[in-house]
Amino acid sequence: MPNLYFWEPENQNHGILHAVLAWDECDRVLGCASATNLGAEFPTGSMNVGSDATVAILYVRPDEANKIWVAGFYRVDADVTKIHEALGTLRRIPAIVPGMNG
Repeated sequence: MPNLYFWEPENQNHGILHAVLAWDECDRVLGCASATNLGAEFPTGSMNVGSDATVAILYVRPDEANKIWVAGFYRVDADVTKIHEALGTLRRIPAIVPGMNG
């Protein structure tokens, strides 16, 4: 399942994991956004975007790669606000908490 990170260059963080998505969820969240393969290592430094712009980074593990998505990290060329809103529309299965769910 692909991992979706938000990378904030102004904070110089290494990306904050925002979601672990099934492929169908990934398609719904990212829509028709294009993505640029950045290689096997999480990107560092500038990615040729606005200096303070938050960037969405998708990670595809080697065991999750397919004909469309090879393993590695991708810069998603879409508005992070729209991605965040799309994440909010996903239905989530409630966690089973021992003693709380019957």
